Amino acid sequence: MPTQTTPNAQPAPSGAIHAIAAFIDRLWNADDKTLRWVLGALVLALACFNFLRDLNNPNHAFWDESYYLTSTQRYIEHTAQYASHPPLGFMFMDLGTQIVGGNKGLNTHPLAEVKKIDSRTLVNGYDFTGIRLLAAVFSVAGAMLFYLIVLKLTDEAFEAFVFSLLFVFENAFIVHFRAAHLDPYQMTFTLGSILVWLHTFAREPKRPILTYAAFGLLCGLSFMVKVNSLVMLALGGFSLLRDLWMERNRQALLRGLVRGAAIAGAFAATVAAIFCLHTVLNRHAPDPNTEAGKRDLHYMTARYQNWMNGKTPLSAGVLWDASFGYYQYMKHDFDFEVKAEKNGSQPIEWPLMSKPINYRWDFDGKKTAYTQMVGNPVNWGLSIVGLIAAAVLILRRRSWKDTDLDNRDMGRLEVMFAMFMIFWWVHIYLGTQRVMYIYHYFIGLALSYMIVALVFRILSRRYALVAKHRFSILCAISLLIAGGFLFYSPLTYHYYISRDECELRNAPFPALVCQPVKKK
Repeated sequence: MPTQTTPNAQPAPSGAIHAIAAFIDRLWNADDKTLRWVLGALVLALACFNFLRDLNNPNHAFWDESYYLTSTQRYIEHTAQYASHPPLGFMFMDLGTQIVGGNKGLNTHPLAEVKKIDSRTLVNGYDFTGIRLLAAVFSVAGAMLFYLIVLKLTDEAFEAFVFSLLFVFENAFIVHFRAAHLDPYQMTFTLGSILVWLHTFAREPKRPILTYAAFGLLCGLSFMVKVNSLVMLALGGFSLLRDLWMERNRQALLRGLVRGAAIAGAFAATVAAIFCLHTVLNRHAPDPNTEAGKRDLHYMTARYQNWMNGKTPLSAGVLWDASFGYYQYMKHDFDFEVKAEKNGSQPIEWPLMSKPINYRWDFDGKKTAYTQMVGNPVNWGLSIVGLIAAAVLILRRRSWKDTDLDNRDMGRLEVMFAMFMIFWWVHIYLGTQRVMYIYHYFIGLALSYMIVALVFRILSRRYALVAKHRFSILCAISLLIAGGFLFYSPLTYHYYISRDECELRNAPFPALVCQPVKKK
């Protein structure tokens, strides 16, 4: 007898399985253009999930948020001010609070009266979502720019996707970029400048003046978040010097001067425009009876103060005084800063993830939640391997005249390796002038991840063994990256864990001190 089915019988899942299998088959055999879009969408989804969720956790200020909450409050009140860093990042923080519209029922004015707060005195119920929002959004944009950069370097969709995971699953980026810190804005503009630079190196852009000007503009935006990214202008110099070396004639020299002027002009115009915008947006004079007001007024000229008090009209002189005063404040802000601090690290040791920082920990009586600035060890290990391999490849090309390595990929590798070394050496010098922290290495870390992708491309095209197992190697790398991220994610997202679970994270290297510390 034939089997009868009841109306409530569930359909066999084979149809769904076949549909999924068919989709995977179509994706696997898709053309490269389709694959680029699909994998790019996957990078976007992963970045949104990692950077945008649970922004109000922890709901306490940590690390530099103790400074930036005060700066943002003065922006909210349109009070003139100066800070240790240029104003662009604070403008974005202010914009985020306006978008979310939180904290309107709270008395947040006391934040504007000081330069740094004790997080324990912050008004109860303060919502950090707004002030952290655009940092997270810029981090997602940075992940997409990183994907486009690696796609440009490797010219292969799956490789670009796998090496984009170095950014998307980097615990150090996630924990630092999801907070009200300046670095995600700086990183995104820096990645944008690198992507534009790739359209200038060893090729003629369709619109060269606009392309070089765009590079200068993006460098200017990055500089107006934190000044240490000024060093990235060297990339444009590499393109100009290479073109001049290849032709070595008067026309090439004149062309290089015009393009260099486009970079410098766009950079200077961006810096001037942001300083002017900062001035006109904040025309309320600081309160001389507050600690913050006293410090800021010390660097504000009489002409600038007269404009804020409505005694004189806005003029070029006022804008100059306001901008120069900001420069003077930044210049002298670190005069009396201690150059040694327990969380400070030596830049020479940064590639080894020296001195992870415990931003915050909270104990509920049984378990502890950490906000720990510790990186994904798989990523940092690949970074070191990539840098060593890049040095070996460059030495082979230059010392042993390895003609098999004389191509566009090696040219890019040499420049990016040189840019990494310049960035590193400059910060080693800066480490002798002021206290430095491991997150100052983030641009260098991103450069090293690009170098990893380039090295793999070169090796997979040069050695048959690597080419034969290329797909398996890429899959293994992606699984290791994801595994490293998941292992340390409780420290990244402030999840409560037991002491045993904490101690487990101290292998294979000591990542943190498990709290609360046991009494002897």
